[in-house]
Amino acid sequence: MGSAQSTKVWDDEIQVVVAITLALKFGQGVELPKGIGIFLVIVICIFVFAYGRSWGPLSWLVPSELFPLETRSAGQSIVVCVNMFFTALIAQCFLVSLCYLRYGIFLLFAAFMGIMTFFIYFLLPETKQVPIEEIHLLWRKHWLWKSYCAPTDQVNDELL
Repeated sequence: MGSAQSTKVWDDEIQVVVAITLALKFGQGVELPKGIGIFLVIVICIFVFAYGRSWGPLSWLVPSELFPLETRSAGQSIVVCVNMFFTALIAQCFLVSLCYLRYGIFLLFAAFMGIMTFFIYFLLPETKQVPIEEIHLLWRKHWLWKSYCAPTDQVNDELL
């Protein structure tokens, strides 16, 4: 397992540690002890570092490897817009979610990271050492995505 995969696993575990710590000590109407506050800050900083080394760049890396050359710029433009929209949405909703869900917000984030791990591991083809011109062949061979790809003859007819 490479360092990127291991930091993805750490991301889930760190979210759960934060959630458990907050569940045990936060929201009881008393001030958090200084030691727990420092612990939470350190753990959240480790999470941010691990996320930046693993999940953070994937929203830019995966589309750049998977879009064919003909549609890459349009695809990346859509990816950037969707990424910025959801980043702004999460930023606007985080404090409200923290008030209502309390420690559960971190469990929700951990669940989303688990879903993302499943998606990346099982539903995206490996592009290592595959030329960009042959990426479409990966989709045609994949167990799930081949049913969504146009047959090779239809693609060749459209290109002519």
